[in-house]
Amino acid sequence: MEEISLVNVIEHAKAYPFPSPDHSYVFDSGRWYPLQTGDVELGGRTPVLAAGSNQSPEQLSRKYANTPNFGPIPVIRGRLWDFDVVYAAHLAGYGSIPATFQNSPGTKVEVFVAWFTEPQLLRMHETESNYTFDRLIDFHLELDLGFVPKDIFAYSAKGGCYNHKGGCLSLSEIRASDRLFSSATQSEVQTFLCERLAPIMEIENFIYENISDAVTRAGRVAGIQTDAIEIGYQREKLISL
Repeated sequence: MEEISLVNVIEHAKAYPFPSPDHSYVFDSGRWYPLQTGDVELGGRTPVLAAGSNQSPEQLSRKYANTPNFGPIPVIRGRLWDFDVVYAAHLAGYGSIPATFQNSPGTKVEVFVAWFTEPQLLRMHETESNYTFDRLIDFHLELDLGFVPKDIFAYSAKGGCYNHKGGCLSLSEIRASDRLFSSATQSEVQTFLCERLAPIMEIENFIYENISDAVTRAGRVAGIQTDAIEIGYQREKLISL
């Protein structure tokens, strides 16, 4: 791999959860634009809470790059009570430590809800192999636009939540009020993990190994999951992906 490509993949891993707008939007064929009331019909779509990178048009562009004819995806901003977005106890193939939801009484976290048609949802399932697809049993959600659905769905990390000094670790980039957990950026949590699993290794080499060596990555995921914290919110597990 050329040096410039090596730098790019490491910086990409550290950029998680990738930029997201401060308003609702519509993603369509690799582009996105602000969503206005009535732009897209929500009937017949499945509302799915987006944790981490699924909030980002940049990540949606990657996930739907080969399926440009799926049509528009409305992504509506809101706030979810008694939850937070925390680091999951696994590593993505592109090197990031991804996110999951976690129970957090009193916290109000900013979220986005993506409204998927069935083909769009099946494509998203294909990209969430470390998660279960769940229906939340109890939730308090407020959305900027449109109605709050009776049922809401989410992807929950199969391996649980990353354990940092005995507690979960929130994503600094995801806005929330009254947080119970400490928070960290992706670069910071990568450093924590490197110090834990490979303390004599440079952080760039650690991240690159997690991208380039699936066996090493799997071994490190096993190490992360030895003390992972269970997900604490009530949910009905519908599909293990």
